Amino acid sequence: MSKSIRTALVLTGWVGTVGVLLTAAGGCAHNRAPNAALAEQIISEPHGGKHALQLLKEGNERFLAGDANSPSTDPETIRIAAVDGQKPFVSILTCADSRVPVERVFDRGFGEIFVVRVAGNVTAQHETGSVEFSLAALKAPLLVVMGHTKCGAIKAAIAGQPVTPNIDSFLASIQPAVQRVKAAQPNLTGEALEEAVTQENVRQTLRELYATSPLIREKVASGAVEVAIAEIDITTGKVTWLDNVPKP
Repeated sequence: MSKSIRTALVLTGWVGTVGVLLTAAGGCAHNRAPNAALAEQIISEPHGGKHALQLLKEGNERFLAGDANSPSTDPETIRIAAVDGQKPFVSILTCADSRVPVERVFDRGFGEIFVVRVAGNVTAQHETGSVEFSLAALKAPLLVVMGHTKCGAIKAAIAGQPVTPNIDSFLASIQPAVQRVKAAQPNLTGEALEEAVTQENVRQTLRELYATSPLIREKVASGAVEVAIAEIDITTGKVTWLDNVPKP
């Protein structure tokens, strides 16, 4: 507490009350609730993945309500994570778009979410290997694949024009989703087409993870890992959980 603030509190008679409040809060005036053992608790639960998903839903609700409490974002929690190692309770494969701040929209903190980011939230060997690491080595009990509205990669894939060889490589991964949507709903155009392709691309990525990774396929099939798919609206930060989740 600064000298000027303390002087003002003494003059108004509040110094004792504020001192009690700061002591009760662990010496800080924020409303954070760090829990470095949370992932270990969730991993040990029979249905830890469902618990993890509920935490994400609750966190997004707090974010949308402007009531984020920023759990596990204090200096002590990041120190513990650095010393004891990371223990994320969820692995999220999502887009590299800067308007998708994963930890923030789910109101979670240091060491809690293992994020794999790539334009278009597609997957190839590196992305799939990263997810495998999070599920096998770190034992995350929940896997989420998440797309977002107004995705430039989706728009470029629909346009179908070459950009650069490297960009074209991940646009090619989205093309099957574009073709399936156009075949099933030939009258879709504009934003409606983008939205349909965005959601189909999320499901396609999850199917690709199953097809190219026996490890992921077996963990999901056995029930060791829960799976969810989602789309975030970048204009609001609202996360919508999608149905028709592909099975392994």
